[in-house]
Amino acid sequence: MTDEAARVGEQTARAGADIARRGTEAARNAVESGLNTATQTLERVTDQFTKVLGFSGPQAAELARRSSENIQAVTQASTVLARGAQEVSQEVFGLIQNRLQKNLDAVNRLAGTRSVQDFVAVQSDLARDTLQEVIDINKRIAEVSLRIANEAGQIIQAQADKSAKQVRRAA
Repeated sequence: MTDEAARVGEQTARAGADIARRGTEAARNAVESGLNTATQTLERVTDQFTKVLGFSGPQAAELARRSSENIQAVTQASTVLARGAQEVSQEVFGLIQNRLQKNLDAVNRLAGTRSVQDFVAVQSDLARDTLQEVIDINKRIAEVSLRIANEAGQIIQAQADKSAKQVRRAA
């Protein structure tokens, strides 16, 4: 019975992880598609804006190029963030699968106790282990989130530095 429960639990965890992976990929694709559409729309708006304000020739080309570079940086940062969300979700589902196996093992340990004192001791150990695992999981998710946020921030900062340098050169 326990082996069957473990097998079913493992299949359920795998199915959940697969669904989450597909959902994350679909979300990432939707974000990328939306950003591509936004980029194209912004390019059209920039063209119209430069015509209305009377920019022409090199000024218009420079403005369009800068706008395009800025949109590209935002697109790259958004892609990093989407990838990070996928990485976090995969991490969480792996941890859920691991927790499921530990829960099945815990049921076996509890079922194997022979006294109330043993039961309480095992239950106490399990509660402590579970709390430590929750702390470790949250720490891991925070580490991944921080790494991804830094990576996305570096992309945006690099573009901001590049734009600032171009403005100083033009002045």
